[in-house]
Amino acid sequence: MTTRRSFLSTTGAITLGAAFMPLSGCESLAVDPVAGDLDFPFITPNETFFTQFGANGALENWPGVQQIPRNNWRLEIDGMVSNPLSLSFADLDADPSAFRTVLATLRCILDNNAVPGLVGTATWTGVPLRKFLDMAGINLQQARRLRLYGADGFTNNITLDKLYNDDASDFIEPLLVIAMNNQPLRPEHGAPVRLLMPGHYGYKSIKWLNRIEVTDDDTAFGTYQQILGYDDEGLVDINCKTTSLLKGARITAGKTLISGFAMSGDSGIESVMVSIDGDSFQRARIVTLNEILASEDSLKNTIQLEDSDRFPYPYRGVWTLWEYDWEATPGEHLIHVKAYDAIGHEQPDTDTDPTDGLNPAVAVNVFVQ
Repeated sequence: MTTRRSFLSTTGAITLGAAFMPLSGCESLAVDPVAGDLDFPFITPNETFFTQFGANGALENWPGVQQIPRNNWRLEIDGMVSNPLSLSFADLDADPSAFRTVLATLRCILDNNAVPGLVGTATWTGVPLRKFLDMAGINLQQARRLRLYGADGFTNNITLDKLYNDDASDFIEPLLVIAMNNQPLRPEHGAPVRLLMPGHYGYKSIKWLNRIEVTDDDTAFGTYQQILGYDDEGLVDINCKTTSLLKGARITAGKTLISGFAMSGDSGIESVMVSIDGDSFQRARIVTLNEILASEDSLKNTIQLEDSDRFPYPYRGVWTLWEYDWEATPGEHLIHVKAYDAIGHEQPDTDTDPTDGLNPAVAVNVFVQ
């Protein structure tokens, strides 16, 4: 019988420290979570959370991780505003009532079923960006996009509907984040201040943010879009992973737990379906919120838990853990897994457009002895 813990102990070298991918700007340090085994954290620790060096590999002479003392950080808000701002860290920290803590999963746009670790979940604490745009007197009648600039030369943008989207009940607006998992941001994670765009690929959550330009230009703008050709929308497509059984795994016959996670930037996960050797798909069990909270008490101060009517579980933009019991028989087997979200999106069998993220249904071959 293969258990979660024994499998991790034999495959940790594969999962931990996946190879650095220069063009992706993502370095994998994280071990993927294992659904249901809540001794293994639902929240990814800061020290093993993958890092996004977005400009590395895209910009020549990238200056590296920025080391910016809090007292030296400034954020300029200019362009189509009536009152341009130059914010200090103290300005962000001046009103404790403005802070929000949210639960969100970040996923690198090149994360895929074959590369564990380019995804992680944390609690993030910061101030809604909209607060300061309103203070700057943003021209909502003419403005179309915010151009975003990082201290390392990385750029990106947000369309105004990503900020002023009160129609979606479970919408979490972008935050200027200063803390991760109740600890100050580390330099590699964007300290002292980064943007957080819940439900979007990591390249939208620009690090070391130091300028926001409000513009009426409605064309795509950003390092990844303009140099590497990625989609400008940046919303995480519905996807899932197996974390207990990796491709080519060798296990012993008997009761085996297949487990992993699924997420969608558009909605919470409705179901995860598993098929063995082409047989009909069967529903996997979604790990309950109570099971997660039994291990992760820190989640109780997130807005998802504080306003549970507005934010039903499973959460939009947050990985959902699942598990499926399988009686493994000797021989080679092919395991298919696909996810569905609550607004009807189905994970495709094949990915047709890698520029908007990689999300083909899981197909894992395993060998049972």
